[in-house]
Amino acid sequence: MSSCRQMGGPFLFRCSLLTLFLGFALALREFALGIEALGRFVRREPLRRVHECVFGVLALESGPVGPRL
Repeated sequence: MSSCRQMGGPFLFRCSLLTLFLGFALALREFALGIEALGRFVRREPLRRVHECVFGVLALESGPVGPRL
């Protein structure tokens, strides 16, 4: 994002809108996985299936891992 700040003006505005949209899309994916996990729990599916969704949410919340790790 530092390159967006260096450009300034309208480009900075578009970058901030894109960042906002990407954050909103990520939140929607996390929410959908949470709802799916609750549905699986209510339907009494095996806990392994519930945890698939839970771990998916955790993976989305974690930051990207560097390629050297």
